[in-house]
Amino acid sequence: MEEKKNILIIGHSASTSALANKFSSYEEVGKIYIASGNTITNDKWENVDIREDDLTGLLKFALENEINLTIPISELSLKSDIVSFFQSNGQYIFGPVANACNFAINNATGKKLLYKIHAQTSKFGIFDKMQQAQDWLKNAKFPVTIKTNQYNGLGDRLVCPTISLANEFLENLFIKGEIGVLTEEYTFGHNFTIYFITDGYSAIPITSVGNYKFEQDGDGGILTNGVGCYAPDYKISETILSRVSNVVRNILTSLEKKGFPYMGILGVDCTITGEDKFYINEFKPFLQDFDTATVLDLIDENLVKVFMACIDGLFADEYEQISTNEQSSISAVVSAKKEGVEIKGFDMIDNLDCIDFINVKKSSEKYLTTKGQNFVITKSASTLNRAKTYLYDDLSELNFDGIKYRKDIAKCN
Repeated sequence: MEEKKNILIIGHSASTSALANKFSSYEEVGKIYIASGNTITNDKWENVDIREDDLTGLLKFALENEINLTIPISELSLKSDIVSFFQSNGQYIFGPVANACNFAINNATGKKLLYKIHAQTSKFGIFDKMQQAQDWLKNAKFPVTIKTNQYNGLGDRLVCPTISLANEFLENLFIKGEIGVLTEEYTFGHNFTIYFITDGYSAIPITSVGNYKFEQDGDGGILTNGVGCYAPDYKISETILSRVSNVVRNILTSLEKKGFPYMGILGVDCTITGEDKFYINEFKPFLQDFDTATVLDLIDENLVKVFMACIDGLFADEYEQISTNEQSSISAVVSAKKEGVEIKGFDMIDNLDCIDFINVKKSSEKYLTTKGQNFVITKSASTLNRAKTYLYDDLSELNFDGIKYRKDIAKCN
């Protein structure tokens, strides 16, 4: 009988619980640990109170608990270069080293890489000083998007229709001490992401994801990292998939030549600008909170074996594609306007495994809101319309003062 494998996932949000749920379905998986832990736990995994950048503490835990595979999800752990640290101590870890994933964590570095490899992307500028950014705005085509160098939740990016709003937002960022502020002309069109699994040398696409980045229906309100999605994205042609794959191959070749091969999952965020045309906006070093369960629901392949093959250098020999099922999947992020409000209706949902918590508190048997994004709910079915019906049926059961979620995800247009 094959020995059970113990898994350590490093992160603290919806992506961690979604991955833990997926791994719990594999017969060869034993114990699953999440560090620093999800706000809500269940009997499928155990939370570990260790900081995501406490490399020594995490290594000690991995050794003491006979961890067979570690997956760092959080950007904090990747920036701390936990991958190199674990590798140098003989640990199996699936993820990119810090020097390899810098372009996927830092918006400015990612944009510079796109420019270097001549990929299609919007006109942009990168600035450390207010005056430089203001000078760029004078010749920009509005609206423009302004982003901090690194993702830090709501408030790190804004679409500005006017120069006065752009100047105000820039001033706020520079007062906070931001450097490497990215300004770019906003790209109108359908947003999507294509995710790849790579060992650093070859890359295989997993699936495409149709994204909803704005907080309100009809792309109104604040620009976010994502508040909903569906997969696979029926709007993505084979031509687009092939061209994005070529960009990824060019990036992997460039990183390999520098001595920093990128092993892990890589997301490429894009916008369709015309028939078989697109701009690349940014990169992601793993699946995101709002789309992790959506993507994982489609994967038939045993990811533990895939990740191990990447680490052992067998990926290109053993895999020509990542097997997916014929389902469609859809997710929505549920947010709250107020803090400490009881969330009602979870008892009306058949299977709470479809819910991955971002930031919810539990007091006795009550689930309480925090202000902002609280949880993701994901449903899958044989067709996208059916999955959408299941999603909004479950959402209609939930009730609390100040509930927010988009009601137009996967709406035909």
